Amino acid sequence: MDKYFRISNADEKAWVLPVHNMRTALCLYQPGGIKGKLVKAFLPCIWRLPFARLVLSMERCPRPYSELDESIRDAFGLEGDFECAAFEGTPCVHQKITIQVFRGRKILGYVKISDNPAVYRLFQREQRILEALHASGMDEVPRIVALKELPDGGGWLLAQTTTKTVHSGTPHEWGPLMEQFISRLESATGVTAAFEQTEMAEEMGLGVIGMTAFEGQVSALLPERYRSVFERTAERFRGRELACCLTHNDFTPWNMYVQGGRLEVFDWEYASFCNPKGIDHCHFLVQSAFFEKKWSPDQVFQNMIAEAPDPDIYRLYLLSIIARYLRRDPSCAGSVEIARWGQLLELLER
Repeated sequence: MDKYFRISNADEKAWVLPVHNMRTALCLYQPGGIKGKLVKAFLPCIWRLPFARLVLSMERCPRPYSELDESIRDAFGLEGDFECAAFEGTPCVHQKITIQVFRGRKILGYVKISDNPAVYRLFQREQRILEALHASGMDEVPRIVALKELPDGGGWLLAQTTTKTVHSGTPHEWGPLMEQFISRLESATGVTAAFEQTEMAEEMGLGVIGMTAFEGQVSALLPERYRSVFERTAERFRGRELACCLTHNDFTPWNMYVQGGRLEVFDWEYASFCNPKGIDHCHFLVQSAFFEKKWSPDQVFQNMIAEAPDPDIYRLYLLSIIARYLRRDPSCAGSVEIARWGQLLELLER
């Protein structure tokens, strides 16, 4: 019997999981939908069934990335054997491999792997962000234990700690734990800055520092339908002083967990040192509504107004995420995501 299976889903995401201690391995898997939650709950019991393997597209495979074992041992200071599970990454220009390192029921940490220089720069950014957070007293985030180049030009490795256990939970609704975390983050890193001094303004091509990766305003990449509303919304904030702080920029259920009554937040590679307060709250509400609740833009808009009466918070958020996605991959201008956010901007301007 082979020890590992590769499982994939309709979104072209794939995981490699061991049969031994599969329940621990599945801590790497953070589903939002009911189907995914059922898979996570029952897979350790049903993986032997041929029907289950067929439905879940399970394929037998060797131990994932065994050639990295020595690098992982060195990163965490391990001796002897360890177990691992792997997520092959969300298909995108910044796709990366994430490996969960564990022994039995104890999770030792996580390793991110990529041979893409752009992703390596994100690893460096995440290291700087996490160091700044710990320096400001925010300890409910990982610590980086290694960032190094792999042998033979095999890319780069980022290793970080975790407090996650098999008993950790994933919050899917906004609540007091998120409020407390965001409040601490804003208190620890808060500043006042002009709109042009924020990182989102730089991404839009409107900042005072400027971006070398892409010249000109990012709105030029948008479909014509959304270009004018994007530009009008951006003009609304020119010259305004804004309450800002360090922001995660992907503050979603799949990037957090609850352990011991405390919210822990990970995956900070897209974080910003200076962006308007409130956009992490907006991102959580909007993305969980689209991806977990499968709401339409009209439904999301109604919830936006109910949750945050000040529409400027959402305007800033939508400008920020549209600009970030277009900077990252200009070819996504015609994507479903850009269309959704563009529709929300239109609804806000009516």
